[in-house]
Amino acid sequence: IGLALGAAWGILLPEHVGWVRWMGDVFLSALRMVIVPLILTSIISGIANVGSAEELGKLGGKTLLYYVATSTLAILTGQVLVNLIHPGVGADLGLQAPVEGLAAATSSFGSTLLNIVPKNIFVAFQTEQMLSIIFFAGLVGFFSTRLPPKQRVFFSELVNTLLELMMRITHFIVRLAPFGMLGILAG
Repeated sequence: IGLALGAAWGILLPEHVGWVRWMGDVFLSALRMVIVPLILTSIISGIANVGSAEELGKLGGKTLLYYVATSTLAILTGQVLVNLIHPGVGADLGLQAPVEGLAAATSSFGSTLLNIVPKNIFVAFQTEQMLSIIFFAGLVGFFSTRLPPKQRVFFSELVNTLLELMMRITHFIVRLAPFGMLGILAG
């Protein structure tokens, strides 16, 4: 409904777009507001609820094995299909254009690994450096499994409560999606 109304509003009443554009801005800001706390609490909660560090290691090994197996299967399937079908052979679409900002994306693998470890976690939160936030959340979750039992239970309950709170806020924001889309598309 929001998509259709937004498109119609933007076409039929272009001088009044400002009346609804703010809803899109608020919606996008609200989504960005919950991203970091939601990722942080969900990763910490997931790792802390695994139980012990040994169980976490077993789960990590199974996850890595699953990832490697499915990636290999996807690569092999793609290679077989490309060799059988030959997509794009003989097609000249004339879609050659220079890519801007390519030099900025050429950092080495080593520097990327070094940048995963945040120098200041609060700066990583502010600048939304997701790899650093995920790394930090993983460390907090892992070391929470090494706390004494009483503190481990308390911490796990605290993080689960924070996760539930973030999920409720996220569900509220998602309910505003039709209005947000109206504002975005009208603009």
